[in-house]
Amino acid sequence: MKFRRSDFLAAPNSFLDVDLEFSDPEGKRFVNTPVKAVPECHIEGKLQFDGRSKVVSSLQYDGIMTVIDSITGEDLDVEFEAESSKEYSFDPVDASEDEEIIRVYKDTLDLSDEAVEAIVYEAPMSITRLARENYPSGEGWTLISDQDEKSESKEEDPRWAKLKEINFEDN
Repeated sequence: MKFRRSDFLAAPNSFLDVDLEFSDPEGKRFVNTPVKAVPECHIEGKLQFDGRSKVVSSLQYDGIMTVIDSITGEDLDVEFEAESSKEYSFDPVDASEDEEIIRVYKDTLDLSDEAVEAIVYEAPMSITRLARENYPSGEGWTLISDQDEKSESKEEDPRWAKLKEINFEDN
């Protein structure tokens, strides 16, 4: 996941092909995110070097992430696909530029932060493997989904019924 400046200088046509495997089965890089772990992820793409100091990445990811079931709290493995593109610079970056350029230190470009960001962005906000008939319920309540059918009939609140008798028109 790391590329040195010398790798880019030696690259033909100022391109480096990326074909890497990434994994974090313990989830050490995904602390405080909805992703618990990434058992496997394949990264493909290109790194384009401008010949001086800037590198533009264009990467595609596909793999499996482990997230928490929103209802049961169990671990779920979810397949994902993601894309990312970032711009890096080996030289100091001018802070006045509108573009987000990431400064590379010690002439070593590490793509792992970009990979983590792209994977977390694809994490589902809410997911469960439970069938709707198995959703939890109790006395007087039941868990519903935003995808459940809504009843169109609205019952009138009896506290407002007296207001219908009042004539509000000015005479």
